Amino acid sequence: MQFSMRHKFFKDKVENFSESDAPDWLTGANTVPGSTMDNRWFWKDHVLTLQVGQSIETDFRTITRIA
Repeated sequence: MQFSMRHKFFKDKVENFSESDAPDWLTGANTVPGSTMDNRWFWKDHVLTLQVGQSIETDFRTITRIA
């Protein structure tokens, strides 16, 4: 899976990543499971379920699956 993440306020800030090198803040890789900073639920239940071309919004970014 490949994703593109565009910042909502800084339109020229775009980050591309794959399932294996996604940002830690998004996957919950460096957080305690169940903590208030644990985004694993969002990653697993929302981002990884996107079909190619679909997007999901966060407070500051739009994440789109591109492949």
